[in-house]
Amino acid sequence: MEVYIDILFLENIVMNYMILWVTARFSKAGTSSLRLFLGALVGAVYVVVLILFPGIKVYYTTMAKVILSALMVAISFSIENFRRYFKILAIFYVSTFIFAGAAFSFLYLNKTGGFVKNGVFYVYWQSSKWTFMIFSILTVVIIGRIFWEEIQSRLIKDKLIVRLKVAFENKIADMSALIDTGNSLHDPLTNMPVVIVEFLALKDILPFEIQSIFENSKENDLSSVTDIVSKSNWFSRFRLIPFNSLGKENGMLIGFKPDYIELEENEEKKGVENVIIGIYNRSLSKNAKYRALLSPELIS
Repeated sequence: MEVYIDILFLENIVMNYMILWVTARFSKAGTSSLRLFLGALVGAVYVVVLILFPGIKVYYTTMAKVILSALMVAISFSIENFRRYFKILAIFYVSTFIFAGAAFSFLYLNKTGGFVKNGVFYVYWQSSKWTFMIFSILTVVIIGRIFWEEIQSRLIKDKLIVRLKVAFENKIADMSALIDTGNSLHDPLTNMPVVIVEFLALKDILPFEIQSIFENSKENDLSSVTDIVSKSNWFSRFRLIPFNSLGKENGMLIGFKPDYIELEENEEKKGVENVIIGIYNRSLSKNAKYRALLSPELIS
């Protein structure tokens, strides 16, 4: 059997990238396309080394593969702490198992030849490798979407939705908020937790000059934002908050210090003053069940 190293290398980059991308979607970890590519590249190089140097037995050990996956995750994502790192690593393994299951299912249904040797999976050349890859990717995307929607639905059913009131200059905005375990955002100046809220949910309590930023979609124009905020009477209450999200590093949210926020859960109310509101100019929920994301530390 002939093995084409260039094709094998390219296939592994594509598959590794998709696995890391799915991991990013589920973990909500900060990353970028470049970092995902570099992580995928490391995994592909490892496979090529296995093929070119079959005599180096240490590369075939379970420990070597665990180290490889740990390295891929470390390269691909912004890691805040060890707990967060191991959570992302666990999601990476689950994503890998889903891809592997989809691949073997396709082989079974399509009666395509293939085998595993030294931890490397081969598909016979006469079968269409690219059809195999595309089918596997589509299967994982569909399965992942179904599972993600089910997980989100269960989270909401488990009463992770609370009532949130934001008070600013004698005005109050009232909305539903989701307790989001992935929201660990803090204001770098004060270290206060940041509550992410949709602009439209806050619009009526914001100063007109701040409203204009979002109505004209200028929230990503740093020079315009800085100019408008610096001239506002509420300059001392507003600030810029850096954040990382999937596909976007070094992003910036416009935030402000409210008079206070009030959280209501199971008819119990809790007031919080040391908090920052981050304004988001898009919808946070497709079904509009919540319009804000809360850090769990605000509830405890």
